[in-house]
This record gives sequence, structure tokens and C-alpha cells, in this order.
Amino acid sequence: MLPSQRDQAEIPTQIRGSWERCIDRYKLEPGRDLLPPRLSDRELQREQTELDSLLHVAEPVFQRLRQVGGNSGYCVLVTNARGVVLRQFIDTQQGEELKEHGMRVGTVWSEELVGTNGLGTCLATGEALTVYAQEHFGRELRRFSCSTAPLISPHGEMIGALDISTYAQGEKQLQGLAQNLVCDSADQIEAAMFRYAFRSAHLLSIVWGREGDPSLSSALIATNDGGTVIGITTPALMLLGVSERAQMIGLGLSELFGVTLEELHREPCRCAGLGDDSHVMWLSCLDSRVLTSPSVTRAEISAKPLSRDPNNPLVQLAGGDHRLARNAEICQRVINRRINVLLQGETGTGKEVWARAIHDSSQRAEKPFVTLNCAAIPESLIESELFGYSAGTFTGGLKGGKVGKIQASHGGTLFLDEIGDMPLALQARLLRVLAEGEITPLGEIKAVPIDLHVITATHRDLKQLIADGGFREDLYYRISGVRVELPALRERADKAELIDRVLDEISEQKIELSDEVRRILTAYEWPGNIRQLKNVLQFALCMSDGERIYPQDLPEEVLSRPLENRAAISNLPDHPPERMVSLGIPARTADEEGERGHLLSTLEANRWVVSRAAKALGISRSTLHRKIKKYSLN
Repeated sequence: MLPSQRDQAEIPTQIRGSWERCIDRYKLEPGRDLLPPRLSDRELQREQTELDSLLHVAEPVFQRLRQVGGNSGYCVLVTNARGVVLRQFIDTQQGEELKEHGMRVGTVWSEELVGTNGLGTCLATGEALTVYAQEHFGRELRRFSCSTAPLISPHGEMIGALDISTYAQGEKQLQGLAQNLVCDSADQIEAAMFRYAFRSAHLLSIVWGREGDPSLSSALIATNDGGTVIGITTPALMLLGVSERAQMIGLGLSELFGVTLEELHREPCRCAGLGDDSHVMWLSCLDSRVLTSPSVTRAEISAKPLSRDPNNPLVQLAGGDHRLARNAEICQRVINRRINVLLQGETGTGKEVWARAIHDSSQRAEKPFVTLNCAAIPESLIESELFGYSAGTFTGGLKGGKVGKIQASHGGTLFLDEIGDMPLALQARLLRVLAEGEITPLGEIKAVPIDLHVITATHRDLKQLIADGGFREDLYYRISGVRVELPALRERADKAELIDRVLDEISEQKIELSDEVRRILTAYEWPGNIRQLKNVLQFALCMSDGERIYPQDLPEEVLSRPLENRAAISNLPDHPPERMVSLGIPARTADEEGERGHLLSTLEANRWVVSRAAKALGISRSTLHRKIKKYSLN
């Protein structure tokens, strides 16, 4: 039972649910000292490396938070999705005192370890919240107030949390400023990462009211050259009243807003709303600035754009996806410069197909393309497969010996799939071959010169493997002259076109998809990516009796997890909704109980901070004060 003087019905649902998890699931004892454990320096370095590449672009937001925290006595913490504190901003004596209670870099604030707390409960629920005083599960934390909001990546995953902590004083409602600050800052951090991730796309901004500054908005949409949505921020989803990113990705601007990308480049578009300009949403096209990446790859050899030959295998693979188009350009620039390529992406994204396209587009196209899957061959056989052996080396071996994959690819391309599964001992031998350009087969003494171009691929995090001691760092830098990231099928802007293209490739006669099937396949998440798509379409072809595929022809795996695909945003909210930071949790309907209910819920959501609530409602503070008096809300 929560240690509080208030009626149990007044306890927030988030806190009540967290306490139930602590007792029933984690088997924690209420009221005990539950301080967060701390990682070793090596463990912390591994955790920090994972997010640094994303968070560095939000440095201005962190510096503003640092200034506010220093002036107000707050302690500001940033964690990853596992609750490990990666950054801290503590610039006051009070902040130093908080640091002594575990609010420091390297501590782990998961709910399972520490019980109900701002960071852990935010990460467990995906929601912004304040855990105040006695609402904490552990006794040691009950003197504090922690306001936290989740950090969302450019592609919609929760990657961590942002927390502002201080000593609990007075009533919980007084912490409204901290809650508002942490929510606004989380939005700004997401927007900064989004702008960088989609710097090569067309960026659109949504503002509430014609006077809003599009450049300051965190409600952003990214589209490709055709005006198809390829990314959207959480604040934009909130404004549009949409709870799932999948409902927006792949839709066109004309379908959503009745406007084309060309029209938005000329002038902002009024989306919907009431008659007054201060109560409507406006969509503007921002000038996409190409930012300089902190780690420039060797692919950036020339700034001269390449022509897009439709017959080029790489261009054909890229389709209409802007990221793949950029990958194709990078590969074309380095393809004949003896630079090794590392392909990374989820299983089924077509890494081998992409490697073959690189080979076929190069000057080595007429030479052998040799593949070896490092995960599919027993460890005891990989060495002989890769390096070959001479006659008599093994009992039971081939009488005349065997030419290895490396030697067989002489003059052409060697593709090593799942390189992350290669044994360490073999990694050392491969590194020597790459460094010296020669190979010594097993059982031989004399080395054989090799003209070698290597393409490697993996779905694993090689930097994580390096930190864990499972992959050689020197080999990583030898094989990753150029790193190419292949997006998952669910993230591709040309998903609809790709489905049609795959269907044409595998079907022997002309067959079409019904409109309902097209909606199902476009909205599906595709955990198995292109490989799964081919299997699904092959199954549907077998089940179809005519020239068209219908829903009943699809396998159960696709039908059992459909995502509702809204064809358009037909009922935009009349006012800005309250902040919805957790993905998959629908925003509350604004007009369910009329204007009085909407005002009341917005005021409560903003801790009765009138200026914040007025901004959320899109009205002035004086107008809100009049409405509060009119409905006796005070």
C-alpha cells in the first residue's frame, strides 16, 4: 500500500501500477533503502558509446538545461533505455548533495532495481511523469521529486529518458514547472536528432497559429522527393491526433493534407481548424540544411553528384528510398578504389543482394563473386573453407586439396556474410591477408598473392562486440572503409513500390493486389524484412485462384498483427492536445465532455500552470482565466 495521507483514488495510475509491479513482479519490499547500483568505468564507456552519435546534435538543448538547472538547484540526468545515467548536469551545492544520493553518471535507475522512481517508471511505461516524495518505492528517495520524460529517436524508438530532480517541497502541483521543462526539452532533443537524421530529406514543420515560428517547432515531418512521409516526430503525432507512426509513414502529403510538396515550397499550408488564424495548424517547408557529420566517411571523396543510370544495379536496388539512393551514390564513388565495404542492417534487408549489386556495378563484374556465410559453417570448417588446403593436409580431405574462398575470389569480390560470427583466431588470419595481400593455404609454406576486394555484412553491433572482446578492433577498421546502413523494410519510403516490384519478380504471370491487401501489406511491420515479404507473396500466389490477391490469400502471420492504416487525417483536433510522449498510447479526445471537460483535463495535465495550459489550448492567458471563472474551475 502506498505510504500517503491521501485517498487511494487520488494516487496517479502510473504510480499505482508501478508499485504493483515492484511488489508482484520484482518482489521488492516497500520502504527499504533501494539505491541504484553503479557500473564500472568500462561498462559505462560501452553504454555511452551507443548513444553519443545521436545525442551530440542536441548539445545546445543540454546546455540550456544546464543553465536552468544551475539557476534553480535542479539535478539534470540523461539515461539510455536501460536506465544507465550517461550524462549529468549538477552545478549547484544542492545538485552536489543529490549526486551523493546516486544521481550521478554510471548509476542504473531501472524500476526493477530501484523500485518506483522517475527514470525507471518513465522507461517502464513510456510516459512523462513526476514521482513525488512518498510516491517513491524506496525509503531513501522519498525526500526527492523527480520529473521525467522519455527520449524518442528519429525513427520512433524510446532510447532513454531525461530527468530533472530536486528536493520535494510543498505540494506536488508545485513541480509543474519542472514537468513542463523536462517535456519541452525532450521534444527539443527529439527534434534536434530528427533534423540531423533526415538532413537529406525535405523537412516540414507544423505550428499552431499563423504567428508560430516554424524554425522553432518540434512538430516535424520528413518526406522524400515525391512528398511521401518517411519520418515524423512525437509532437507532430500529438498535433495530428495520431497514436502510431506506422499510420503516417508511407502516406503522401496530398493524401494527408491536400497539398503537394511543390506548393509547400511556395507558401505555408493551412491544415484545418476553426475560423480564427490563431486556432488552426499551419504546415511549412523548412530549408533542409546538410550538416557535417562528426565522423566523415571515406566515401565522401567527391561532392560531384553522379548520374542515375536506371540500368545500374545499385540504382535499381535503391528504388525510391532517399537513404538507399545515397548509399548507391556512396558505393559508386568508392567501388573501384580498393576500399572495403561493410553492410549493416537487420536480417532479411538484402545485404547479399546489395553486395552482388556492388560487384556487378564495378570493374570486377566479369570476375568471380564468392560468398561465405560465417554463421552457417561450423567453426572447425571455416578456416579450410576460407583459406583452402593442400593435398594430404587432412585425413578425409579431398585428394588434390581444395582452393579456399579467398583464393577463388582472386580478381573479383569476396563477400563474407555475418562477419560478426567469425571466430577470433580466424579474424587474426583474415586481418593479415587484408594487410599483406597474400594467402597461405593450410599445409602450404609459400604464400600466394591475392587481388582481393572484400565486402562484409552483419546484423550485429560490431562495436559492442569489440567492447565485449568478441571482435578485433583492428579488423573492424580494416573492413569498414565504407559503412553502409540498409534500412528495414518498415522504414523504407518506397515500401509500396517495393512490394509491387517483388511481386513482379516472383510471379510468372501478371497478377494484382486488391486495395485491401495493399493496405495490409503496406501497414504491416515486416520483422523479417524483404525475405519475409517474398515468402508472404509466394504463399499468396499459391493460394490465389485468379489474377488478383485478396486478404484470404495471405498467411495468418500478416493478418494477425495488422496496423490500421489511416488513409488521411480527416478530423484534426480543434485545439492542441495535451502532451503524449508514449508511443502506442492514444491521446485523450479533447471534446469528449465538452469545453469544460477539455479545459479541466488540460489544466490538470499542465499542473494548473495557466501560461502552459493556455499555450496548449491555443488561447491567451486572459481568455483562459475568463473560462476558468465561467465554469467555476478554480
